[in-house]
Amino acid sequence: MAVSRQPKIRPKPATSAAGKNAGAPFHYLPVGDSVRAWELYVTGVGLQTYAPGEAYPKAGHPSLYDFNWREGRILPEHTIILITDGAGEFEFRNLPLTKCTAGDALLIAPGQWHRYRPLPATGWTELWMCVGGEYLHRLRSRGVNFMKPHVSLGEHFPETRAALLALLDSARKKSNHNNPLLTAKALEVIARIAEAGGRQTPAADKPEAADPRVRDAIEFIWNNSHRALRIGDVAAAAGLLPRTLERQFAASHSRTVRAEIEWSRCARARRLLHDTKLPIKEIAYACGFGDPRRMIDVFRRREGVSPSHIRARTAKTIFE
Repeated sequence: MAVSRQPKIRPKPATSAAGKNAGAPFHYLPVGDSVRAWELYVTGVGLQTYAPGEAYPKAGHPSLYDFNWREGRILPEHTIILITDGAGEFEFRNLPLTKCTAGDALLIAPGQWHRYRPLPATGWTELWMCVGGEYLHRLRSRGVNFMKPHVSLGEHFPETRAALLALLDSARKKSNHNNPLLTAKALEVIARIAEAGGRQTPAADKPEAADPRVRDAIEFIWNNSHRALRIGDVAAAAGLLPRTLERQFAASHSRTVRAEIEWSRCARARRLLHDTKLPIKEIAYACGFGDPRRMIDVFRRREGVSPSHIRARTAKTIFE
C-alpha cells in the first residue's frame, strides 16, 4: 500500500459553517454531553455529486472528515457511504483496491484506515452518514456483525437510499440540533444495510431448517416458548403427530423438539440478563421456565454457568 503516513485524529468542532445552512450539501451535528449519553447518535450526514474528472473531495468539510487520497483517513465513528450514481474505488487496511458502483455501500468501522474516490471517467453521487455511541459496539461484542466493508445492496438499494435521504432532510430542517428522531432514521439505514448484507448472528439465535414443517415448528416454538409448551402443542401447530414431528426434527435439525424449546427460552433469558435489571426470578417466569431453580439448572447444564454469572460477566464487559 503506497501510503506515507496515517493522519492523526484531530478534535471535532462542535458545529460547521455548512451545518448552519439549510441548503448545504452536508451537515455535521453538534454532540454535547447529553447527546453522548445516548446509545446511538448522528454526527454527520450529506449528499454530494462529483462530475467526471472533478477533484475529490470538495472543500468545506471539518478537518476531522477531510482527507486526501495519498494519506487516506481514520475516523473515530462508524460511517456509511452509499454510492447512488457513477462508480469509484476504495481501499481499506488489509483490503486491496476494489471497484464499487451505484447501489454499493462502503461501511467504515472506527479506527479503520480507508480511502475512496470516484473514477475520473464517471464521477459519482454519494450519500453518507456518520454515527457515534455505544450501540454498534455492543452489537459487535455480542456477536452481531453486519458491518462488512463493502455491501452490494441490490433490491434493497431504493429503500436504503430513501432512508438516508429522509435522514438528510431531517438534518437540514434543524441543522444545529441533534435529536432522537435523527437516531431513529439512522437506525433504519443500518437495518436496511444489515438486511442486504446478510447480517451474521450468534449461533444461539433461531436457526433455519431445510424441512418447511420443521421451520414452522421452530417458528411456533420461538413465538410461544415463554408459555407452558409441550411437544404435542408444537406438533399440532405444525399439522403433524408428535412422533412424526420428532422424526422430522431428527432428520433435518441439530436439536430435538424439547431441546429447541429449552434453547429458545435460554436465548430470551440471555437477552433479558444482558439488557435489563429484572430479577432472575422474574426472568425465569417471563421466559417460560416456570421456576427460577429450573432456569438455573438449565443454564448450568447448557451454558456451564449460572444466570447470575452471565449477568455479572455482561456488566464487567460493558462498563470496564
